[in-house]
Amino acid sequence: MTNSLRLLAAALLLAAPAFAPAFAQAAPAASFDGTWQACKRYQGELWCQGLQLEQRGTQIRGAWNWRASNTGGINLFKGRLVGARVEFDPEGCVIGAERCEPRTPSEAPNYLLRCGAELHWVGADVTSCQGKIDEGSRYRRVARDKIDVVDFSAYPFFDDGKAHPSFDCAKAKTPVERGICADPVAARTDSAIAHRYAELLQRFSGAPAQGLREDQRYFMTIRDAAYENAARGDRAKVLREQLDGRFKELDRMREYPSKGLVGDWNNFAGGLEIRRNAKGEYVVRGNAAHPLDGRWVCDAEVSGRGSDERVVARAEGDYEGSALELTRIGLAVRVRELDAKGAPKPMSEFCGVNGTLDGWYFQSPPPKP
Repeated sequence: MTNSLRLLAAALLLAAPAFAPAFAQAAPAASFDGTWQACKRYQGELWCQGLQLEQRGTQIRGAWNWRASNTGGINLFKGRLVGARVEFDPEGCVIGAERCEPRTPSEAPNYLLRCGAELHWVGADVTSCQGKIDEGSRYRRVARDKIDVVDFSAYPFFDDGKAHPSFDCAKAKTPVERGICADPVAARTDSAIAHRYAELLQRFSGAPAQGLREDQRYFMTIRDAAYENAARGDRAKVLREQLDGRFKELDRMREYPSKGLVGDWNNFAGGLEIRRNAKGEYVVRGNAAHPLDGRWVCDAEVSGRGSDERVVARAEGDYEGSALELTRIGLAVRVRELDAKGAPKPMSEFCGVNGTLDGWYFQSPPPKP
């Protein structure tokens, strides 16, 4: 990395969101919510900055990250909408090896403007979208896997010591709801789950969206049972584990999955690994288990031929046995277990009693080695 690039990095870190108050303008035409990226070439290198913003009403929390060569950094910040611009608190933090360290606020105010399909990161001298800005300050919406996303619920920086779940604690009725409201950390994760779930539902439609709703309802059923079945002294720990696990699952789901069937597909109970071998066959490995106590386990290794939209796969050499039918529908894969005649099979041959691989699966990146 050149000395000039290091100087640019230092300047950007000092200028990272530490925004002064902005004057009122007309209400913004669209949300700031989402993941954004701005890239430019500097001395032959591609310099990219990412913004991850979560907007809830007028409140916004976010992460700003930059990457060049083998270096980079991530800042966290909080703020709010003021007219058509974003005003951030002067205080922020820089994510370090162990925690988010407080950072020195920038002396010069900066702002985010919502300009059509872009976000413009500007100084105080630019008061409208007509102002000229550098290409590296024009942020365009990108998929979450294009930038280094942050699990906001993992950082106390966003915790004010109060419970802020996805629902009104004054109306909490169930034991789980009361447990979430009693724990600010659990409340923060519950809110993050609801936010990510809503993001995904905006992308999905039709039957896949209904499949995601069913998957979320299944998680909530298991979450409630895990909490109520736990010993009273362990309930807070169990609840946090359930919520943390679900958020990580939702956060890994790809909003823009690759085409076809090949890939890693998961739901709350398990997952599928779909590959193609040298013969052109689809090879499918499926694993699942009851999420609460493992009372049933599924294990399947089948293969078959088909298209990018549909494959019927059976165990090798077993042409009379059960099969998995995999169908790509929209942004998800629908799996059905079939008998030898191709009819839906009520009792699974791949799972223990009451288990099944039937259901909707959603693409996620392959696990890291």
